[in-house]
Amino acid sequence: MGLGGTPGAFGAGMDAVMFELKAAHLSVQRVGRAFLQGDGLTPARFDLMNALGRNGMRQSDLWKRLEVARSVVCEMVRSLMRLGWVKRVRAADSRTWLVMLTRVGRALFERAYDQHVESGNVAVAMEPGLGRGHVETDTLSVRNEIWWICEGLLEAYRTRKSWFGPDLYCCDPEDYYMWLTWPGMGPGDVPFVDDLTPNAASE
Repeated sequence: MGLGGTPGAFGAGMDAVMFELKAAHLSVQRVGRAFLQGDGLTPARFDLMNALGRNGMRQSDLWKRLEVARSVVCEMVRSLMRLGWVKRVRAADSRTWLVMLTRVGRALFERAYDQHVESGNVAVAMEPGLGRGHVETDTLSVRNEIWWICEGLLEAYRTRKSWFGPDLYCCDPEDYYMWLTWPGMGPGDVPFVDDLTPNAASE
């Protein structure tokens, strides 16, 4: 609201910074969709499959990890099951179900990861935006500043106190810069963020 209770220049109910963040997020999502569309993936599906890792995850933990509504995760899991990319299996306690990647889903995810992330292609695509059109600009400081701002917003406004574990994408701006300058020098052969016991799950 503006002075005197009248609607301000930025409108009522949406701060200008928040609006720009939303617009930037949607723009970057379009970039992600362009990369993944040939694989039948979307950024949301890619994130969910990355969160599952090699050992799977309880669906009740999955929505917390992704910080989205339960109904959204339920619909995504059903969709990926229809595609044959994920499955549900009994957990060790036999009372709960785990969502896990199938062999086909794992191969699809790893191929997309190798082609778009570990290759450095995603980092390269971000450079024109971060450098305001100048791809030769050293954007490491920009990446660090954006990272710092996002961390502050998450700390202040995170709505699900039940999940304060490690980030889904546990790298820092210098890692991304390394991928940009040294394509192929990603985190290693196994891209999953939670790959603690790679051979624990059998297909």
